[in-house]
Amino acid sequence: MAAGEKQTEVLGQGSEPQTDRRNFIKSAAAAGLLGTAGAVSALGRSAQAAQHAEKREPDLRPPAGLSPRGIPDLRFPMCYKESVPAAVNVLTQYFAALGERDLKKMTDALHFPFGTFERTEAVVVHTQDELMAHPPASMNMTERPERFTDHDGYLKPGCYDVLDGIEIFNSNPVAVNLSLNYNRYNSEGYKLLRCEGIYCVTNNEGKWAIQGMSTIFTPAHMAQVAYKDSIVAARRLRQDHCLAYMNNDQKGVWGPIRQLGLNLSVDAGGASWEVAAQGHYAALERLRADGVKTRLNATTYTQEMLDNTRVDFESYRALWPQLGLGNWGWDLADGPPGGRILHASVEKVHAFQGASRYTTCGEYINDSVEMDVITYTKGRWGIAGLFGYMTTHDRANDVRG
Repeated sequence: MAAGEKQTEVLGQGSEPQTDRRNFIKSAAAAGLLGTAGAVSALGRSAQAAQHAEKREPDLRPPAGLSPRGIPDLRFPMCYKESVPAAVNVLTQYFAALGERDLKKMTDALHFPFGTFERTEAVVVHTQDELMAHPPASMNMTERPERFTDHDGYLKPGCYDVLDGIEIFNSNPVAVNLSLNYNRYNSEGYKLLRCEGIYCVTNNEGKWAIQGMSTIFTPAHMAQVAYKDSIVAARRLRQDHCLAYMNNDQKGVWGPIRQLGLNLSVDAGGASWEVAAQGHYAALERLRADGVKTRLNATTYTQEMLDNTRVDFESYRALWPQLGLGNWGWDLADGPPGGRILHASVEKVHAFQGASRYTTCGEYINDSVEMDVITYTKGRWGIAGLFGYMTTHDRANDVRG
């Protein structure tokens, strides 16, 4: 979202990348104790280990045209050349395993801890064994599903799934946001359900896998219903968040915006303006994969916590002159490329949205967007999931000096 957000709970090691490099001198010294043959063998293994370590990390050499105070955006192939094919492959393998009803292969395409939204409930699964023993409903292989039990699910004996498309939305060297839709048919070829999902695929320590997801299952006869009130609510939440920055409204930043209870987010490291302002290509450090155990954050919010959120508006406004972009004046939620509603139901919305920023005189600054999971729970609409917030276009890369 916008600058100033603080995560209060982090799963595993967290989202701050830690660099873990091999020490060649120590390896060579240890090899010397083994004699000539042993040294050659040990050095060979050391070199292979070093190559493996390097492969875990994306190529973060500053490309031509990247400002020392800029954030890599989608003009640079480093933000999609390797990450997008890797993410599409992960999602393809996940769907193939689902079609084969192979839960083990499905788990191979996930990072743990893993986050999912089952209907409106945020669920964290900590290990592969835990998922195998108690799979979320969207992954459960039971053919006799029963709501409100540990064998909830969506399968009917003999049913099969038909892929209805994968779409890419935003990406950087370590994260990609995508959607995947499919239709489920019974054994006689009649459509039962439509599933519409969003997925955040990330590179953690060299492994590309799904870190967070959300699905909407709809009975076939209801698949074409347009939930206009849900769409309006989802758009309004993001617009109000931006307006809070424009109006210096501390309570409005998150107080009425986030959903109460457990929320999930996936940190993609891609909107670090404060870091970028330091220069020396500092934003690239947020895009490391080596040492990152998880990018999933889980926070349980109360209304008091949300109302007491504090943002340093003065520092936020001061960022843009530091970056050579002029005096900030506008955060608008419906500017390009944000504002697209992907899927909507009576209780949940998947949205690709964010903020477009402008100076006081209307000059463009940048765009930042994420995947949002907006839920309706106990009479309240709120943003409960935030996947892969990234700066997709940063004019700091066009400013010299």
